[in-house]
Amino acid sequence: MHDVFGFLIALASIFFFAKFFGEIALKFGQSAIIGELLAGILIGPSILGIVHETSILSSISELGAIILLFEVGLSTNIKEFLKAGGWAAAVAFIGVAAPYFLGYFIFLYFGFTNIQAIFAGAVLTATSVGITARVFMDLKRLETEEAKIVLGAAVIDDVIGLVILAVVLKLVTGGIVTLGTVVQISGTAILFLVLSVVAGVLVTPTIFKLVSKMKQSYAIFVIGITFCFIVSAFSTKVGLASIVGAFIAGLVLSTTKQSEEIKRDIKPIYAFFVPVFFVLMGTNVDISTFNPFVVANREILVLTVILFIVAFVGKTAAGFVVFKKGISKFLIGVSMVPRGEVGLIFASIGLKNNVFGLQDYSALVTVIMLTTFITPIILKYLISKQKIVV
Repeated sequence: MHDVFGFLIALASIFFFAKFFGEIALKFGQSAIIGELLAGILIGPSILGIVHETSILSSISELGAIILLFEVGLSTNIKEFLKAGGWAAAVAFIGVAAPYFLGYFIFLYFGFTNIQAIFAGAVLTATSVGITARVFMDLKRLETEEAKIVLGAAVIDDVIGLVILAVVLKLVTGGIVTLGTVVQISGTAILFLVLSVVAGVLVTPTIFKLVSKMKQSYAIFVIGITFCFIVSAFSTKVGLASIVGAFIAGLVLSTTKQSEEIKRDIKPIYAFFVPVFFVLMGTNVDISTFNPFVVANREILVLTVILFIVAFVGKTAAGFVVFKKGISKFLIGVSMVPRGEVGLIFASIGLKNNVFGLQDYSALVTVIMLTTFITPIILKYLISKQKIVV
């Protein structure tokens, strides 16, 4: 009974503080994600100690990550994504390569292992599709050329990032880093992605045509989420993270006539599971890491500052590969900066696989939060100054 009591109190605390702090974040023009992370830091072991990660909460959190990536896939318009073309691909490639190698070499410089450096670089490659889209939507710039390039690049960025995550995760569990291993894992990931999308696009219309004739409530949604779980499960069987499969499943179902119905019906499930993921990520942050009066912490503080600079500069540089008149390169680059939910998923996987200690994880989460927090402020300033074309 005590375990049930503790579990229910923890869950109630997560939901209450997630909504309360999420609302405060929105009032200040920030993403609710920032509020949910701050809520986790407050109620976690670092401050109040109300919520501690348990196996049940961890499972709910993992489901939250799966549903989050499933929704991101559902919201990805493949046609618009393809229209962005070469410029989006170029921005994505530089936006992945620059922060990855900068993060990798900085971690090596600070004395971390090769595996830790590789994983840290992977964390910095992420770009949040959701946050990027929200920023442009709020600033009424969603239909601009810059927005189309950025959103296309963000999607490509995430696909590349998920492949990198698959490679890194395999290296972490296998422990051998060779060129052959990297090529093999990359090939497996890309092959699984392509085959899953092609097979899914061919099969799902027939399945959902039959399901649409069912008279039970939420039948289409239930089959949709079942499809998500099946693809996620199979992705783990080929050595990929479950979130890769969730993203692929969402991407496939985004092409169906029932996609809007699934997106509508997933909202209550999303509202339940996803905040648990973000709050629980916050509970793993140890704020004592950033106490400047403790000599041992000063190196982590320096690392956090340098990583933030690298995270910002690495993505911003990506905008300058666009050689097109009338386009603000700086605006495109800054728009790629927020890491948001994708970066947090990468960091949490690193923590769960014992790649990072709590101090290293705290530094990375702080960087992710800062990039997510600062981007809307800078973008609002750039657009208010109107058409700064760099």
